[in-house]
Amino acid sequence: MYKEENSLQQKASLTVECAFVLPFFFLAVVMITGMLDLYRISTLIQTAMCEGAKELGMYAYCGPEDQNSPVGVVQDGVCAVYGARKIRERLESEQLSGIQGGVNGITLLGSGYKGDIVLLKATFFYQVPCGLFRLFPVRIVVESQARAWTGFHGTLYGKGEDCDMVYITDWESVYHTSPSCTHLDLSVAQVSLEQAQTGRNQQGERFHPCVNCIGHSEAHNRVYITQNGTAYHNDVHCGGITRTVRMVKKSETGAFHACERCGGGV
Repeated sequence: MYKEENSLQQKASLTVECAFVLPFFFLAVVMITGMLDLYRISTLIQTAMCEGAKELGMYAYCGPEDQNSPVGVVQDGVCAVYGARKIRERLESEQLSGIQGGVNGITLLGSGYKGDIVLLKATFFYQVPCGLFRLFPVRIVVESQARAWTGFHGTLYGKGEDCDMVYITDWESVYHTSPSCTHLDLSVAQVSLEQAQTGRNQQGERFHPCVNCIGHSEAHNRVYITQNGTAYHNDVHCGGITRTVRMVKKSETGAFHACERCGGGV
């Protein structure tokens, strides 16, 4: 008799625990399901607005007199209407029981076009779609923006001498204003030592031994020259031939002086 009473007490205890835990378990399941549903809807809206913002960016170059734009002149009102249409097309076949008001409950107030940026901003209230656990609605905001295709304005690196960009190498003490300067764009050729000692470059200057790879030693029977260089080299990989060109601000060149060929000595 005593054992039967203990058994009944244990069963009753389990029943009470289950009755207490089960609602929390179902609440957790509903919350997870609601979060997944909200993520799905937000992703669909985000995708639709990204497409809409990019398309509006393409139409933004049109003026009042242009008849080729399907939306006319891109303005704040046009952005809101066009974004709403893209969202409706995307959500047409979707279940939207969690959004208050369905697709009509999504507003695009705050959308607009300013400073060459198309901004689409969707706002809606979401509530977990479950009759037993209808939690309070949460305000959700989804934004997307794209730059209008209106061309480039201004300068790439700013204005003023401090933003002028020049080209330097690791082995020269000059800076170049053009990347196609003949000092940078080298054409290496292998010639006999006699040809190098008696020949001249394209500027009419004579070749002399390279101080880096020849110095006080003897030159090889076959040496390397460039059409615009002034030295002949034993090593084709000599720093006087190879060029590692870097673009830097002119103000960062320090004691470097301008190349006489592309910089005009100024």
